[in-house]
Amino acid sequence: MKKIFLFLFSISAIFCLGQEIKILDSMLNTPIENVNLICKEVGVSTNKNGMVNISLFKETDSIQFTHLSYHNKKIIFSDISKIVYLSAKTKVLPTINFKEAKIPLLGWTIICQTKKTIKEIVNKSTAELLSVNSGITIQENQAGGGSPNFRGMEANRLLLVVDDIPLNNAIYRSGHLQSSSTINPFFIGKVNLLSGPASVAYGNGAMGGALLFYTKSNLFKESSLQIHQQYESATNAVMFNFLSNYHAKKLAFTSGFSIKSVGNLKMGKNRLHKYINWGKESFATKGQEQLFTSFQQVDFMHKILYLINENNGLLINSQYSTSSDISRFDKMNDEKDKKQKYSDWYYGPQNRFLQSISWSNEKATIIYDGFKSTMAYQNVKESRHQKKTEETLLSNRYENVNIYDFLLDFNKEIVAVNLAYGIGTRHQNINSTANLSDSKNATFYNPTRYPSGGSTVNDYFAYSQLTIPFSKKIKMLLGGRLNQYDLIANFTNPTFSFTKVRNKNSSFIKSALLSYKISRNTTISSSYYGGFRNPNVDDIGKVFSKNDKDVIVPNDKLEPEYANNLELTINYKAQKLQLQIEIYNTKLSNAISREYGSLNGADSMLYDGELMRIQMNKNIESATINGISLLGKFYPNNSFTISANCNYLKGRNSNNKPLAHIPPLNATVSFAYLYRQQEIEFYCKYNAWKKQEDYDIAGVDNLEEATIDGTPMWYTLNLHYSYKIDETLTIGIGLENMMNIHYKTFASGISASGRNFILSLHSNF
Repeated sequence: MKKIFLFLFSISAIFCLGQEIKILDSMLNTPIENVNLICKEVGVSTNKNGMVNISLFKETDSIQFTHLSYHNKKIIFSDISKIVYLSAKTKVLPTINFKEAKIPLLGWTIICQTKKTIKEIVNKSTAELLSVNSGITIQENQAGGGSPNFRGMEANRLLLVVDDIPLNNAIYRSGHLQSSSTINPFFIGKVNLLSGPASVAYGNGAMGGALLFYTKSNLFKESSLQIHQQYESATNAVMFNFLSNYHAKKLAFTSGFSIKSVGNLKMGKNRLHKYINWGKESFATKGQEQLFTSFQQVDFMHKILYLINENNGLLINSQYSTSSDISRFDKMNDEKDKKQKYSDWYYGPQNRFLQSISWSNEKATIIYDGFKSTMAYQNVKESRHQKKTEETLLSNRYENVNIYDFLLDFNKEIVAVNLAYGIGTRHQNINSTANLSDSKNATFYNPTRYPSGGSTVNDYFAYSQLTIPFSKKIKMLLGGRLNQYDLIANFTNPTFSFTKVRNKNSSFIKSALLSYKISRNTTISSSYYGGFRNPNVDDIGKVFSKNDKDVIVPNDKLEPEYANNLELTINYKAQKLQLQIEIYNTKLSNAISREYGSLNGADSMLYDGELMRIQMNKNIESATINGISLLGKFYPNNSFTISANCNYLKGRNSNNKPLAHIPPLNATVSFAYLYRQQEIEFYCKYNAWKKQEDYDIAGVDNLEEATIDGTPMWYTLNLHYSYKIDETLTIGIGLENMMNIHYKTFASGISASGRNFILSLHSNF
């Protein structure tokens, strides 16, 4: 390690001491003649080869690089490398602003590419990105995923939105979801973690909040090429990321490509919790290595922005993600009669395709100042494959979901009042198939996971949000949303007495927020906001067993579930200190929960060759979640930053029993120091105990994967270092879980990563 650092710093010293430098075009990599280098009264120019001698300048001089055809650049003499790149100026028409019409007033923004000059190590998954930068906790059952949990809302109660298109679909389940893994973190420019008016603005599924992902776009601002490579020792993972921005006349393009190959995950060795055998599975681990956890993934993104004229623009957005088969580690570690229970239990490739086209208009009329119309198509394919050790047939279940969205969003400013309103519709087709296959690929009948006759879901909605500034200190937001929902599920399974289920309902939700600026630095906000979630195909039509003891069967009597949220937020923002305190209360009514039940008068049935107790989703009377979040940042000077967040919540149902998806107290503290071309960050992550008596009784939170006492407390110490060698090259080194501690995150079936060494190289041209 010392040799690596010595080599890097030696190269840096040679670059800085050199008297001659070359200046090149950042896109064409060709020399630029007649570039002027100026500081005070000293000035020199490049020759036809782009070369210039800078010995006239002093070590502390700040040198201005100027050229009529290129953007200006200012660099301190000591930071100048052998090659300096300038970006060419391009004559274009004014840019159409594809702005966010639904402004988040509560919650905060997660910056994915930091404002610092040095690019940091890229997170290997979107779930990891969220857990590092916010109070979101992550549940994992296999290495190729991660289920975000925000304020006790997870899976189908937490809305994920990518570039204004909801990711949630009709088969999003209530347990734990790994779908966020199909959003590549390298392509993300920003994430808004939104509470407040989330349901009014974004609709079905945002019970207490929404995660809004915005991928990077080239809005006629730059031509660039980024290549990022990364290695991680805990999984022998190799990642390659590519992103380019380029433009021509009225067209601007963004293209991205990412590929990663991840080996088996090694868990931590230092067992501070004293549970010697926890996580050491007889058939699924070898030493510290967790078998069946390797996978590969490929992601692609391409955007085209066409400027029609100064008021109109079109944005075409294409995204595709696919993976290899991904094993369920928490199933492969099961045993029966002291033998491995499953010889196979894996998800087939997770495929997500998104194609959208947005038309933005900024020519004001009497009814709007601007509008954005979006049409989108998504195709989601997933499958589950399992075979018990003593069986000869492999069970295969396939799901294919086609989703069509149309959104029309308007904004209008009347005097000082801002109005955002819109209408839209969503149509979903769900096709579920299944079979049993043998070693010769002969197939036999197998019941499907979802209604075998197919399902359709239709949503129609209208919303409006009004922001009223009563004075410079007082602001109010009022909002409402009307949603019409229609679900039809067709059954051909002779086990059930019904062949068709139809769920049709209407929902109207509202929100109100009052914000008062107490002083120049302090703002206090109080809000009420409703949330709703319609029962989907997974709730109504699923046939599924999680533990081979209980089987979930359809319930055609389900109604929508609602959330009434109260929130108090205090924000303090000064030059060197930022503080945010959030206190919230969520009351769930008609909440859907898994309960024991009966079918045709029987409380058990034969499923997958086992006699199992019948469970079904029911609308329980109510549930309550209370919580508090603290977020703080301190800037002692321009180079040093201290940040921290802490989150605590508690949830109970109407019978005063623990609610599922309630993580324990968690906190993160980070210390970051930036000096010239170097950045170092040290951070600690902490999770408190989740006691056995605080787990839900339905088994959603995987108590069987914890210890007999629950999930022990854990913490990790982590270190990241980045060094910007020159304008085009940055190297990153990381050491995560430095103490090699063994732990599992709450509700997870897989042990978390042990000590992990990371090496990354980022090139920018």
